Amino acid sequence: MESNLTQQSLTGFGYHTAQEVEELQKALSIGGEYASSAPGSLSGGSALAVEDLDRTLKLVTHSMEHLRLWKDVIKQKVTQTVHQFNVQNSYGAEVSPFSAMGGNPTATDAAYNRETFVVKYMGTRGSVEHNLTLIQAAHGPVVAREVKNKTIELLARNERAMFEADSDINALEYDGIDKLIREKQEEAQYKSTAFAGFDLTGADDSVVIDRAGQSLDEDTCEDATLRAVNNFGMPMDMYLSTDIHSEFSKAFYAKQRTRPGDRTAAGYLVPEFVGTLNFKFKPSLFSRPRRVPLASAISASAAPTLANDATPADADSKFAAADDGNYDYKVSAVYADGETLPSAATGSVAVAAGDKVTVEITYTGSPLYFNIFRSEKGDVGGLVQFIGRVKPVGSGSAHNIDFNARVPGSARAYLLMHDPDVLCWKQLGSLIKYDLAVTNTSYQWLQLLYGMIVIQAPRKNVIIDNIRLS
Repeated sequence: MESNLTQQSLTGFGYHTAQEVEELQKALSIGGEYASSAPGSLSGGSALAVEDLDRTLKLVTHSMEHLRLWKDVIKQKVTQTVHQFNVQNSYGAEVSPFSAMGGNPTATDAAYNRETFVVKYMGTRGSVEHNLTLIQAAHGPVVAREVKNKTIELLARNERAMFEADSDINALEYDGIDKLIREKQEEAQYKSTAFAGFDLTGADDSVVIDRAGQSLDEDTCEDATLRAVNNFGMPMDMYLSTDIHSEFSKAFYAKQRTRPGDRTAAGYLVPEFVGTLNFKFKPSLFSRPRRVPLASAISASAAPTLANDATPADADSKFAAADDGNYDYKVSAVYADGETLPSAATGSVAVAAGDKVTVEITYTGSPLYFNIFRSEKGDVGGLVQFIGRVKPVGSGSAHNIDFNARVPGSARAYLLMHDPDVLCWKQLGSLIKYDLAVTNTSYQWLQLLYGMIVIQAPRKNVIIDNIRLS
């Protein structure tokens, strides 16, 4: 018997049995296997389907919008690899300006000192196979996209380095904001003598405020602005982690405080602080502190091993009587190709007031530096969090790994003054794209940045140290 399907006009609406409808539907269906099958295994209607690839690339990582300090910092060109400037900390000695009629005022001289900064070199390497430059790529020219990717990668690494870099730990690095302020605030040439005797010396003389594991609050912000003002500073931006800014804002509005002109809204952040000085909060993902060791290694090198921990006394120790107890440590090594897994834990290390912690670190190759992780007091075998970096001094040698200068996993905030005479980025030139010779069928290039952070008046800026994170 002739099928009902063949009896019907191709342009009409016939009738079909349920089996015929099912067969027709099956023959024309793409099927659910299209999304999970390789193109060569598709059949039936699935083989006729065309892929629809969104031309907009979806980023799940950071972008240029996240680089807060790089956008704000003043950039100046230098023409030599060694940059120098003179520092003046006095107009003359503090003497009485009064003299007898017809007499001579006392002669005074201004005080000058010279400071030196050395340009450092950063870069990243890009490579694209030649055939990729000939196809119609999904997201525009491949080389152009990779140049953009490498630009963001390099600037992102520099964003963090501008705060954390330390040439004492890695000689290839310049000195970042954190080190420059901490060290140079103590140097005599950076201390104005204009108001000698008007301020107490000691902890209040420092522009580093230690929260010792407490949260950031309004009193601390006011203290920071007052210290800057007393050192003739006018900082206008505070760079801090997004977490710290969020916690500060929640604590502020939990007190049901408002200001005239505030609009009622749920869950908004405090945008600025109004006190002795007014400044804006600049929360940044790149100000978030390192917390824990890596779960998987980036470097191909083996993790270091630890042995023979010791706790000798040291005048620079910040362990107090309240810190007496047992601690646990792990160490990871950072090479040119990335970071290793952490070492095995030291186990219980008994520390008393005035001690430092040393441990023998054995490693292979030439690591750039070590990351040190420590537990909370008494939490031996538990969570270890980042407390700092140390320089390699030789495989199998004792390394100083802990003076208790940093609370494990704590954050820092930086109240900075953007002024060319205070803080700026000095560079030999703007970011450079440097093409490499063609040695195969790949197009290769370097993207380079030559420069360094220069702080010419460190005491006009303030660091808030060891801020607690939830």
